[in-house]
Order: sequence, then C-alpha cells, then structure tokens
Amino acid sequence: MYNVLITDDEPTIREGLRTLIDWEALGYRVVDTAANGGDALRKIERHRPDLLIVDIRMPGMSGLELVEAVRKTDSAVRVLILSGYADFDYAKKAIGLNIDGYLLKPVDEDELAEQLVRLRGELDRRRKEREESGARRAWNRQKLLHALLARGEAGQERLPEPEELEALGLRWERYSIAAVKLQGMEPNPERFAAIRDRFLRAYDDKDKGVAVTMEAAIVLLLPADLASEAARRRVYADIAGLVAEPCAQIAAAAGSPVASLADVRRSYAEAAGLLDRAFFYAGGELIAASTAPLHPAEAGIGPAIGGAAEGGAADGSEADPAAGLPALADKLFLAIDVGNAAAVAQLVEGLGRRLIAAGRSEEAVKTAFADLVAAAAGKLSHGGDVRKLDNARLSACMKAIYRHVRYGELERDLTETLPKLATGGASCSGDKQIKRMIDLIHRSYDENLKLETLAEVFNYNSAYLGKLFKSETGEYFNTYLDKVRIGKAKELLDQGLKIYQVAEKVGYANVDYFHGKFRKYVGVSPSAYRKK
Repeated sequence: MYNVLITDDEPTIREGLRTLIDWEALGYRVVDTAANGGDALRKIERHRPDLLIVDIRMPGMSGLELVEAVRKTDSAVRVLILSGYADFDYAKKAIGLNIDGYLLKPVDEDELAEQLVRLRGELDRRRKEREESGARRAWNRQKLLHALLARGEAGQERLPEPEELEALGLRWERYSIAAVKLQGMEPNPERFAAIRDRFLRAYDDKDKGVAVTMEAAIVLLLPADLASEAARRRVYADIAGLVAEPCAQIAAAAGSPVASLADVRRSYAEAAGLLDRAFFYAGGELIAASTAPLHPAEAGIGPAIGGAAEGGAADGSEADPAAGLPALADKLFLAIDVGNAAAVAQLVEGLGRRLIAAGRSEEAVKTAFADLVAAAAGKLSHGGDVRKLDNARLSACMKAIYRHVRYGELERDLTETLPKLATGGASCSGDKQIKRMIDLIHRSYDENLKLETLAEVFNYNSAYLGKLFKSETGEYFNTYLDKVRIGKAKELLDQGLKIYQVAEKVGYANVDYFHGKFRKYVGVSPSAYRKK
C-alpha cells in the first residue's frame, strides 16, 4: 500500500475525496487529511506519504507554495494538483514543480482512478529499483543532483565520499549540465511527466547520466565534456529523440564542464542563462557559450532607415531602442500603405537588431513589435477607401508575435505579413510614386506626413523627390499638404465642429499654428469663416 495525504481547505472536498473511490483496491491508503499548507507540512513530516493530493488555492500557504516547500527536502514524492481554475499560469508553474497530474474540480471518479493506476506503476517501479539497489539507498542520484542545483551557496550540503560516488555511478572525470525546455505546446503536466520519465529511463536507468526537473526544465547531469560541437550534436539528437511530441519545439543549452560535483551548480547556472536567451538563437542545436546568436549584440548595427529619428543617437548607440516607436510606426505605416515590402523588412530588422543589441528580453522584444504593429495598423485603419486594413490578417499577426519561440521566425513572419496588412492599391514602382504620394496625402492628411520620411520609404533623395512632386503637381509638398488639410478643415467647420477639434482632425496639433495656416490660404480666421 502507498500512503496518501489529501490537502484541501474545504472539509466536504477532503471527505469526498476520501470516500470517492476504493483506495485500497487501487493499492493506496489515505493516512490523513490536512486543511491548509501548514497543517499539511506537519503531517507530511509525520506520515511520509508517497502521494500528495493538493488543492492549488488555499488561504495562507497555497498548494504550489506547499509543493515548493516539500520539494526542498523530497523530490521523490508524487503530487496531484486539484484546482477549480483551468489557468495557464498555474499549469505552467506546476510543471516546474515536478507535478504528476492536474485535475479540475469537481473531480471525476474515473479520471482520478486512471491517474492513481498510472502512478502506482511508477511507484512500483521505483520501489523495485530501491530494493534492488541497496548500495544506492543512502544517496539517491536525483535527490543529490536536485540538492546541488537548488542550494544557495556552495558547500552547504555534504558531498558523497569517493566510495559513495562509486556506488552511485557518479565518480566521473568531468561533469556537464544540459538543460532542456519544451516550447510550442500547451502546458500539460501529464505529458510533461511522461517525457520526464522517458529521460529518467534513458539516462538514469542506464547510468548514462542523471535527470531531474528544475523550474519547468529537464536538467541532465552528464559524464561528458560538451565543449565540442560534435559532442553537443550527439546529446541534442538524443534529447530530440526522447521528446518526440507533436507541435513541441526544443530549447536546449549546455554549461561548461567542471571537474567536481561541488562545482556543478556553476555549469547549471551557465546553461540556465543560455536557455533564457534561447529565443535569440537559430534552434535545432544544444546552445553553448561558443554558439553565436542570430544577431551579435553590437551597438549601431541597425540599418540607416532607423536612424536617430527613432529615439537613438546619431551614431546608433541607443539607450532605449523602444523609445522611438511612434516615429518608427509612422514610417512603417507609410511603407505598408505604399506597398514597399523592402522598406518594411528594413524597418523590422532594424528595430529587432537594436533591441537585441540593447540586451532586451524575449518578452520585451515581442512587446515592442506588438506595439509597433498596433500603432501602424491604427494609422492604416483611417486610410480611406483605396487602402483598407485587413483585420483578419492583423489579428493573426498579433497572435503570431507571441507564439513564436525563435526570433528568426518572428522576423521572417513580420516581413512577410506586414506588407499585406493593407489591401487595395498597387505597389510603389516606376512612375507611380508621385500618384501614390498624392493619394496618400488625400487619405492620410491627418498623419504626421513629412517629405523626408516619404523619401526614405520610396528610397529617394528627399530633395529630388520634392522636385519630382513640384514638377507633377505644380506645388511644393508642404504647400500641397497644407491646402488639402485646409480644404478638409473648411468642410468640418461647415459641419459645426469646434475649431480645436477641426485642427486636430486635419493634422495640426497646435491650434494657433492652424489659425495661421487657415488665414494664409483662406484669407480669414476659422471663426470668421464660420460666420459667413
């Protein structure tokens, strides 16, 4: 019989679980129940249960906090989490705590029974291993590795003597850490537990290494020097073969080899740090300190179209690359509107490189791109009848930004998708540029339109583009824009809008400046015009 402790703050649930199924028929015995986390810790110390059934939400110490406390001293106890909330964040954190299952309330009798049958098989296997390995009982390999990785300062735990290491099969010349995370799949404790157990059988059971879970990652202690690319390729191939899950992508990193178990945490810290930056690597490999990221973090490597106007210094050494997003959104909007895919790609790549050079996190990079796309799309949504915003494509684009697990995939997706956000109209080419500029002015007169920005988008020298525009229209660019704006302002004044409202709607942020322009082109002030 395996001992079970049930912890839930609701008495009816505690007693309901105790009587829900025939525990003894399944090989278990409910030794006690607990009403909260503190009560559970005391009873765990007394009963040493093999299985914990824990409510995730309790007053005081939550179920996850309880499991975290238990895991500091016991990595072998099995845990089933109960929750009334099908919450992504809870499931994600539960995976990192080496949870064996996640059940929603009200608990289904058949589902609980299936979980217990599965766990009994694992418990039976573990019990048989312990009975057959008397020499290893004092030092469980997984518990030892977990303690070494979780400790705060070196030297807090007594290390095994040489003969104990020999008995554990851990007396190696070199120790290396490889850390693995699964990406691209919904958190699922049962699937994760199945993958973890495959790693245990492949490494621990065959004395190829030791596998434990740490913070939602599978961590391997290996008797290998992973400094060579060939060695990393072999280990990565083994890892990929063990995961073998549909829709799952692998992020894997290796720490530098160390000569003693006392230093293995250093290798782990290096691997964990690289794993946190896996988004910025190509993927399909075991990342090491020598692995080159997609874009080296060097200042000033963004393309010229980004420039100082987007929030950085003239030499490209930006303190905050995201500070210039409004100006960048103006350029992206124009590039999409005129159908210049090359300019879109240049803007996307430039922002990404500057963010990476500034050391931004994966989340910060994705947020910056989402803000940029949202701002540009907001401008496109006011583009009139010629160019229309493709809302379905925009929605898919925004979701994809946060779904991507590799920066390279994110950049490629944006450069392919963004030029297609606006439907209608033709791409900018040949002698159509001036017509496109005129169309743009009539549709987007309320935007911050500047000849210099349009010149970048059309890949022209601004002075030359201005001459082309004057030759085609007979007006300088700014004069033409002002006349279009004032013409629209007259329409809005006729409709009864207030003067400050009209100024804002036609693209003049300063009301006094609007007054001056209006008097220049109409001959009277806006208020005098309305009185006519």
